[in-house]
Amino acid sequence: MRKNKGIIIELTALLDVIFIMLFWMMINVQEGSTKVREDADSRIAQAEAEVVQVREEAEEKLESMREQADSEIKKAQERAENLNRDAAVNQRALENFGKGLMLTINLRYSPGGELIVTNGDIELSRTAVTSESDVYSAISQAMTKAGIVGEDVVLCAFVYDGSRALFRDVSEISDAVNRLGKSYKNFYCTFINTAR
Repeated sequence: MRKNKGIIIELTALLDVIFIMLFWMMINVQEGSTKVREDADSRIAQAEAEVVQVREEAEEKLESMREQADSEIKKAQERAENLNRDAAVNQRALENFGKGLMLTINLRYSPGGELIVTNGDIELSRTAVTSESDVYSAISQAMTKAGIVGEDVVLCAFVYDGSRALFRDVSEISDAVNRLGKSYKNFYCTFINTAR
Protein backbone atom coordinates (compact mmCIF):
# COMPACT_ATOMS: atom_id res chain seq x y z
CA MET A 1 0.00 0.00 0.00
CA ARG A 2 1.13 3.21 -0.79
CA LYS A 3 0.75 6.17 1.42
CA ASN A 4 -0.27 9.32 -0.20
CA LYS A 5 1.57 12.21 1.29
CA GLY A 6 -0.89 14.68 -0.15
CA ILE A 7 -0.13 18.08 -1.38
CA ILE A 8 2.16 20.21 0.64
CA ILE A 9 1.46 23.91 0.23
CA GLU A 10 4.03 26.36 1.17
CA LEU A 11 2.16 28.99 3.26
CA THR A 12 5.13 31.16 4.12
CA ALA A 13 4.68 33.45 1.13
CA LEU A 14 0.92 33.69 1.76
CA LEU A 15 1.55 34.46 5.40
CA ASP A 16 3.95 37.24 4.40
CA VAL A 17 1.28 38.77 2.16
CA ILE A 18 -1.31 38.57 4.96
CA PHE A 19 1.08 40.24 7.43
CA ILE A 20 1.91 42.97 4.92
CA MET A 21 -1.81 43.65 4.36
CA LEU A 22 -2.45 43.62 8.13
CA PHE A 23 0.44 46.05 8.68
CA TRP A 24 -0.88 48.29 5.89
CA MET A 25 -4.39 48.26 7.45
CA MET A 26 -2.99 49.13 10.88
CA ILE A 27 -1.10 52.08 9.43
CA ASN A 28 -4.24 53.28 7.60
CA VAL A 29 -6.31 52.92 10.78
CA GLN A 30 -3.66 54.79 12.75
CA GLU A 31 -3.60 57.59 10.15
CA GLY A 32 -7.42 57.71 10.23
CA SER A 33 -7.47 57.93 14.02
CA THR A 34 -4.80 60.66 13.89
CA LYS A 35 -6.95 62.58 11.41
CA VAL A 36 -10.03 62.08 13.59
CA ARG A 37 -8.05 63.25 16.64
CA GLU A 38 -6.78 66.32 14.74
CA ASP A 39 -10.32 67.12 13.55
CA ALA A 40 -11.62 66.69 17.09
CA ASP A 41 -8.85 68.93 18.47
CA SER A 42 -9.62 71.52 15.79
CA ARG A 43 -13.34 71.43 16.61
CA ILE A 44 -12.61 71.67 20.34
CA ALA A 45 -10.34 74.68 19.77
CA GLN A 46 -12.99 76.31 17.57
CA ALA A 47 -15.71 75.62 20.16
CA GLU A 48 -13.50 77.04 22.93
CA ALA A 49 -12.85 80.16 20.83
CA GLU A 50 -16.60 80.57 20.26
CA VAL A 51 -17.27 80.12 23.99
CA VAL A 52 -14.64 82.77 24.81
CA GLN A 53 -16.12 85.13 22.23
CA VAL A 54 -19.68 84.58 23.50
CA ARG A 55 -18.48 85.10 27.09
CA GLU A 56 -16.70 88.34 26.14
CA GLU A 57 -19.78 89.61 24.29
CA ALA A 58 -21.99 88.69 27.26
CA GLU A 59 -19.62 90.47 29.66
CA GLU A 60 -19.58 93.56 27.41
CA LYS A 61 -23.39 93.57 27.26
CA LEU A 62 -23.60 93.07 31.01
CA GLU A 63 -21.15 95.93 31.61
CA SER A 64 -23.08 98.13 29.21
CA MET A 65 -26.33 97.28 30.98
CA ARG A 66 -24.72 98.02 34.37
CA GLU A 67 -23.50 101.39 33.13
CA GLN A 68 -26.92 102.18 31.69
CA ALA A 69 -28.63 101.12 34.93
CA ASP A 70 -26.19 103.22 36.98
CA SER A 71 -26.85 106.17 34.68
CA GLU A 72 -30.63 105.75 35.02
CA ILE A 73 -30.32 105.46 38.81
CA LYS A 74 -28.18 108.61 38.93
CA LYS A 75 -30.70 110.49 36.76
CA ALA A 76 -33.58 109.32 38.96
CA GLN A 77 -31.71 110.45 42.09
CA GLU A 78 -31.00 113.83 40.50
CA ARG A 79 -34.66 114.18 39.53
CA ALA A 80 -35.72 113.29 43.07
CA GLU A 81 -33.27 115.83 44.50
CA ASN A 82 -34.46 118.43 41.99
CA LEU A 83 -38.08 117.74 42.90
CA ASN A 84 -37.31 118.31 46.57
CA ARG A 85 -35.32 121.46 45.80
CA ASP A 86 -37.95 122.76 43.36
CA ALA A 87 -40.72 122.03 45.86
CA ALA A 88 -38.85 124.04 48.51
CA VAL A 89 -38.26 126.92 46.08
CA ASN A 90 -41.92 126.90 45.01
CA GLN A 91 -43.02 126.81 48.65
CA ARG A 92 -40.82 129.84 49.45
CA ALA A 93 -42.23 131.69 46.42
CA LEU A 94 -45.78 130.95 47.56
CA GLU A 95 -44.96 132.07 51.12
CA ASN A 96 -43.49 135.31 49.75
CA PHE A 97 -46.58 135.71 47.56
CA GLY A 98 -48.73 135.28 50.66
CA LYS A 99 -46.72 138.06 52.34
CA GLY A 100 -47.27 140.30 49.32
CA LEU A 101 -43.71 139.92 48.04
CA MET A 102 -44.10 139.46 44.35
CA LEU A 103 -42.88 141.32 41.33
CA THR A 104 -45.58 143.78 40.30
CA ILE A 105 -45.44 145.64 37.00
CA ASN A 106 -47.80 148.63 37.09
CA LEU A 107 -48.63 150.68 34.03
CA ARG A 108 -49.74 154.15 35.09
CA TYR A 109 -50.46 157.18 33.01
CA SER A 110 -49.33 160.58 34.05
CA PRO A 111 -48.66 162.73 30.97
CA GLY A 112 -47.36 159.59 29.16
CA GLY A 113 -47.22 155.89 29.85
CA GLU A 114 -45.04 155.16 32.85
CA LEU A 115 -43.99 151.70 33.94
CA ILE A 116 -43.34 151.08 37.64
CA VAL A 117 -41.86 147.77 38.83
CA THR A 118 -42.29 146.97 42.54
CA ASN A 119 -41.55 144.07 44.87
CA GLY A 120 -44.02 144.35 47.71
CA ASP A 121 -43.90 148.02 48.73
CA ILE A 122 -40.37 148.59 47.38
CA GLU A 123 -40.10 150.40 44.05
CA LEU A 124 -37.40 148.74 41.97
CA SER A 125 -37.65 150.54 38.65
CA ARG A 126 -39.52 153.30 36.87
CA THR A 127 -39.37 154.04 33.14
CA ALA A 128 -41.38 155.50 30.28
CA VAL A 129 -42.89 152.97 27.88
CA THR A 130 -41.02 153.76 24.68
CA SER A 131 -40.09 150.36 23.26
CA GLU A 132 -40.14 146.67 24.12
CA SER A 133 -36.37 146.58 24.64
CA ASP A 134 -36.52 149.53 27.09
CA VAL A 135 -39.28 147.80 29.03
CA TYR A 136 -37.33 144.52 29.00
CA SER A 137 -34.17 146.18 30.32
CA ALA A 138 -36.14 148.09 33.01
CA ILE A 139 -37.78 144.87 34.25
CA SER A 140 -34.45 142.98 34.05
CA GLN A 141 -32.73 145.70 36.09
CA ALA A 142 -35.55 145.57 38.63
CA MET A 143 -35.18 141.80 38.93
CA THR A 144 -31.40 142.14 39.37
CA LYS A 145 -31.98 144.83 42.02
CA ALA A 146 -34.39 142.46 43.80
CA GLY A 147 -31.70 139.74 43.79
CA ILE A 148 -33.60 137.42 41.47
CA VAL A 149 -31.44 134.95 39.53
CA GLY A 150 -32.29 132.61 36.65
CA GLU A 151 -33.26 129.62 38.83
CA ASP A 152 -35.53 131.56 41.23
CA VAL A 153 -39.29 131.25 41.06
CA VAL A 154 -40.73 134.61 40.06
CA LEU A 155 -44.42 135.35 40.50
CA CYS A 156 -45.33 138.48 38.60
CA ALA A 157 -48.47 140.50 38.01
CA PHE A 158 -48.81 143.05 35.21
CA VAL A 159 -51.51 145.46 36.39
CA TYR A 160 -53.01 148.03 34.03
CA ASP A 161 -56.23 149.99 33.52
CA GLY A 162 -57.61 148.73 30.22
CA SER A 163 -59.82 151.79 29.78
CA ARG A 164 -56.82 154.15 29.83
CA ALA A 165 -53.87 152.00 28.65
CA LEU A 166 -52.84 152.11 25.04
CA PHE A 167 -52.84 148.80 23.19
CA ARG A 168 -49.34 149.52 21.93
CA ASP A 169 -48.01 149.97 25.49
CA VAL A 170 -49.73 146.82 26.76
CA SER A 171 -48.43 144.73 23.85
CA GLU A 172 -44.85 146.05 24.28
CA ILE A 173 -44.94 145.22 27.98
CA SER A 174 -46.44 141.77 27.35
CA ASP A 175 -43.76 141.09 24.70
CA ALA A 176 -41.05 142.09 27.20
CA VAL A 177 -42.66 139.87 29.87
CA ASN A 178 -42.81 136.92 27.45
CA ARG A 179 -39.15 137.48 26.56
CA LEU A 180 -38.28 137.45 30.27
CA GLY A 181 -40.18 134.17 30.60
CA LYS A 182 -37.70 132.64 28.15
CA SER A 183 -34.70 134.01 30.09
CA TYR A 184 -35.88 132.88 33.52
CA LYS A 185 -36.77 129.21 33.97
CA ASN A 186 -39.49 129.73 36.59
CA PHE A 187 -41.02 133.07 35.60
CA TYR A 188 -44.80 133.19 35.90
CA CYS A 189 -46.74 136.33 35.10
CA THR A 190 -50.43 137.10 35.07
CA PHE A 191 -52.09 140.06 33.35
CA ILE A 192 -54.64 141.98 35.42
CA ASN A 193 -56.92 144.51 33.72
CA THR A 194 -58.43 146.66 36.51
CA ALA A 195 -61.06 148.12 34.16
CA ARG A 196 -63.03 144.87 34.09
